[in-house]
Amino acid sequence: EYHVTKFSCKRSARSETEKGSPPAAADAKVPLQLTMSSKGKGKKGAEKWDVEDVIQAVVIADSFNFRFLPITIENPRALLPLVNRPLIDYTVEFLAVAGVQEIFVFCCAHAEKIKTHLEASRWMKPTSPVKLRIIISEDCPSVGDALRDIDSQSLIRSDFVLVSGDLVSNMELKEVIERHKEMRKKDKLLVMTCVYKKANPNHRTRSSEDDILIATNATDGRLLFCEKPLGRKKMAIPVSIFEENPDVELHYDVLDCHVSICSPNVAQLFSDNFDYQTRHHFIRGVLVSEEITGDRIYSHFISDQYAARVSNLRTYDAVSKDVIHRWVYPLVPDNMIEDTYSYGRHNKYLNTNVVLALGCILHEDVVIGNGTSIGTNSQISHSSIGHECRIGDNVTIEGSYVWDDVTIESNCTVRQAIICNGATVKANVTVEPGSILSYDVVVGPDFTVKAGSRLTTKRQADRSLFDSDWGSGEEEEGGAGGRKPVKQQSSREEEAVAEDVGREGRGFLWRPPSQDEEEDSDHIVIEKWPFEEKESLGSDSSASSSRSTTPESHMHMEVGDTDAIMFYNEILDSVRSGIAELVPNDNTILMINASKHAYNIPIQDVPQAVVKAILEGPQNSRTGQPSELLMYVKNAVSHFESLLQHYIKGHEAQVTVLNTFAECAALHPNVLAIFAKVVLQFYNADIVEEPAIVEWHSKLLEASDVFPKKQELLSSIRPVIEWLKSAEEESSEDEED
Repeated sequence: EYHVTKFSCKRSARSETEKGSPPAAADAKVPLQLTMSSKGKGKKGAEKWDVEDVIQAVVIADSFNFRFLPITIENPRALLPLVNRPLIDYTVEFLAVAGVQEIFVFCCAHAEKIKTHLEASRWMKPTSPVKLRIIISEDCPSVGDALRDIDSQSLIRSDFVLVSGDLVSNMELKEVIERHKEMRKKDKLLVMTCVYKKANPNHRTRSSEDDILIATNATDGRLLFCEKPLGRKKMAIPVSIFEENPDVELHYDVLDCHVSICSPNVAQLFSDNFDYQTRHHFIRGVLVSEEITGDRIYSHFISDQYAARVSNLRTYDAVSKDVIHRWVYPLVPDNMIEDTYSYGRHNKYLNTNVVLALGCILHEDVVIGNGTSIGTNSQISHSSIGHECRIGDNVTIEGSYVWDDVTIESNCTVRQAIICNGATVKANVTVEPGSILSYDVVVGPDFTVKAGSRLTTKRQADRSLFDSDWGSGEEEEGGAGGRKPVKQQSSREEEAVAEDVGREGRGFLWRPPSQDEEEDSDHIVIEKWPFEEKESLGSDSSASSSRSTTPESHMHMEVGDTDAIMFYNEILDSVRSGIAELVPNDNTILMINASKHAYNIPIQDVPQAVVKAILEGPQNSRTGQPSELLMYVKNAVSHFESLLQHYIKGHEAQVTVLNTFAECAALHPNVLAIFAKVVLQFYNADIVEEPAIVEWHSKLLEASDVFPKKQELLSSIRPVIEWLKSAEEESSEDEED
């Protein structure tokens, strides 16, 4: 059963009644009573559920920005396929699994397409565990107006979950809802609980658009401060926060999941304050006026669960990889009800009726949709291929996302690109990284699509039609939060520019605005895809002190630098959380092994990453004293003793670890100051043995004087070497006696 309400965001419920149409809220005003048959012995009749027992959710199926242009000119972001499944399906299933019984899907741009998709889904069948209601308002400009429209319809009757239609998550939402309800019993003025995930600033699913600094009360988790840096290196926090709260925690190591548990009066608060255009506006407004209204917001943190928004191309790539790597289980391809995939080693997912020609090679992390054929000697890795695609001979596809009904002819190379439905790549074409071929685009033959190109069959005749509101949207702080709907041209242009798409091509080059052309460029963050290492590693922002030291030359991996960085950051998170939360070694080993498999890291590189993560110490340890770092290392070795013995096996591994010690000491004075004590700590824990230390010392003596900090290292380790020699001599004398 479903109910569609279509109205203008500027029209009130009263105006609908005056026109003779029954208001959509009429049914909502009738007290809701659900009956449940009793299976207990001796019980008759039925139990009645209170309105408070019904869990509701509001899904905003519009991003109110243009991050995916030119793709979203023709289809909404909520319907873009993520590993061959529309984004909104992940969101609805997440809510259904969490026990949400009634879901309102608010649709704006391309509303009819979303409505058609949902009507055909299993969530509309009589057997569906949820009641899905579609609300359409095609001229709604922001999240705030969407909630005001919902409030005007009196649809909210209890606490509700507010999420975006591009959310992918497997978090335990029931726990958050229960905690919210318990806190409401204690604090009647609680209006919202926001969910944040622990994630370092350069975490792959964290977008710089969503960078956030928050302050919370360490005792009860009440949110005290919330601000987006938006490129700033310094931020001011009111002193009153620290004066009024004895125990305050500052967090820049969190990702805003855009999952909020809201009290029923949240929608009313949006109606009362038209300045609230975005969720972030609402949070800041409540915090600023807390002394006057008394309304409060609380925080809930998750660390070992998954939650991320697909907010731009970079996060689309990151979340797709996480789905393929099974971080989002049970939301994985082989667990889909709508599709039938078989799961094989190295994360290979094959649907039915897949035709693989002789000599084609499917490397790791590959998804192949139904009815797709792949030609002779073609190679596919780290990619998702949609349904009914035709891949020719000698084709190479790496790190790309090919959607449905795509044709790629022979001798083509596609790397880190998105190719949309119906597109054709003719013979001998190279698609360079960062390119987008929108719907029905044709390129080639004998052509190169330059890196970062975005091709569409819609002519960009009027720039304002495409990019006048590029920087505004739900994520942006600088704008009002709204945007005018993009008007689609009625027909496709038949002409094409050969220099953009090739001599037989069809389509046009879409040019995004440069920040120099934008009036509010200081408030716009446009992230590039593919991920560029320089952008991530070069930052020296004072707010980013928790950024990790990068692996660089210490880890010799047959993978790209990006994967090495992401792998190391996950190891750093695992090590720090393992020490801080006393996570059992077996659990941490499972997490490290999962990261190793996810990024295809050789086993011999894992000990180096673990040791470096320990030497990096807790956050901000580089600015502390060496004694503090030494205490941290001692605690780490004590806690991780069995884990370190598990990974550092054999003489060669021990020598390698000692080399890692030396390299870290050469780079960081704090590590150099405690170098000998760290070696001794590992020796006393039976992780590094005497022969390995002696051999490493001999090689260091023979090394060139160009070796960084050679003399300092020799001077530091000399007492340890002398002690080992004297202990060996004493042992020999005892044996002779």
